[in-house]
Amino acid sequence: MSTNLTFAKLNRMLLGIKAKQPHVKDYIAKRCDFSSSFNKAQLLCVDLEMTGLDPKNHEVISIGWVPIINGEIILSQARNLMVTPQKGVGDSATIHGIHDRDLTDALSLEEGIEQLLQAMQGRVLVAHHGALDISFLQQAAQKIYGHKLPFELIDTLLIEAKRLSRQGEHFDKQLLRLYPSCKRYGLPNGGAHNALADALATAQLLLAQVAAIGGGNRLTLKEIMKYSH
Repeated sequence: MSTNLTFAKLNRMLLGIKAKQPHVKDYIAKRCDFSSSFNKAQLLCVDLEMTGLDPKNHEVISIGWVPIINGEIILSQARNLMVTPQKGVGDSATIHGIHDRDLTDALSLEEGIEQLLQAMQGRVLVAHHGALDISFLQQAAQKIYGHKLPFELIDTLLIEAKRLSRQGEHFDKQLLRLYPSCKRYGLPNGGAHNALADALATAQLLLAQVAAIGGGNRLTLKEIMKYSH
């Protein structure tokens, strides 16, 4: 067992002691088995829409996710939650197309995070440029629960960067964006720019990446995670 995984288990134990809410305790207690093959594992592909890129000054307004279970995308469990920001959407509406009028019946941030944690129990988080999403999730957790949360991340952007580097290709970083990455594998270009569409595109991209690396039966979650760090 690696030092990192040992630290991760210790971190979960300490956070489990801090946690007060039952759904937070359940999420922390249910850790994924990283020795299992990709095709026997459960993952959750997640995307957030925010009012900007600074977790301390901007807010989450939409959370989308879709699971990958035993190597298959499960659309019946896909969700797209709208979240009410405290400060309003502002100029960010020109990017994601979500306006304040679209959020009149939206969930609170606490409600949205609770539903996300319930969906993430026992699953590995998958995201494209996941460091940004996790920074917003950690900011939300600190605000709502008073402490951070443990996340094990597979980042499809970092997998793509490593694959291109190993192939000796010189590339513009713009080519690592989600939909240009999908295009290299012949995947459909999502028309709608929203959290659920991007989460689904991320799921399709990961399946294509795993197939290109060696296949989901042979690769374990631990091996795949090495490609995204």
